[in-house]
Amino acid sequence: MLIHVNSDVPESVPAHGRISGFVDACRERGVACELMLRDFGHGYEEADRTMRQVFEELEERFPGRRKGVFVSNDTYANMLVNQIVRTHGGLPDEYRIVGFDDSPVSRESVIPISTVRQQVSRIAQEVMGLLVVQMEERKKRRPLPLGEPVHKTVEPALVRRETAR
Repeated sequence: MLIHVNSDVPESVPAHGRISGFVDACRERGVACELMLRDFGHGYEEADRTMRQVFEELEERFPGRRKGVFVSNDTYANMLVNQIVRTHGGLPDEYRIVGFDDSPVSRESVIPISTVRQQVSRIAQEVMGLLVVQMEERKKRRPLPLGEPVHKTVEPALVRRETAR
């Protein structure tokens, strides 16, 4: 079972792409999936309390089953790993955890967390290229306005660590 844990963000927010991308990837591969969308609040204590509830629900609904849990960011993934370790004394084989962002907490966690790294330097390169094109156009005697928005895709990279071998 693959599960995505995230905040319930509106489709108009770019972060919603993580949710729709997860669902699309599962559908394309014919893999059963579930969304666990929660309000994580605005502080560590609220988020940790919510992640404890998510963990308890995972334990109750999928006992003894292998669970691949994709978490919206590395901080929340670390909270989930902490809950699992506190309960089981380690990371049981039934859990695979993947965070998002490749933030320092993913490397510093008691069990280093697998994560999805955004290629920030490539993203910046693409943005700068688009800006240069627009600036060059504005230098012309009769600049043409940008017609359609330009969408670029920069593939993320999976960083495999101990939570998803």
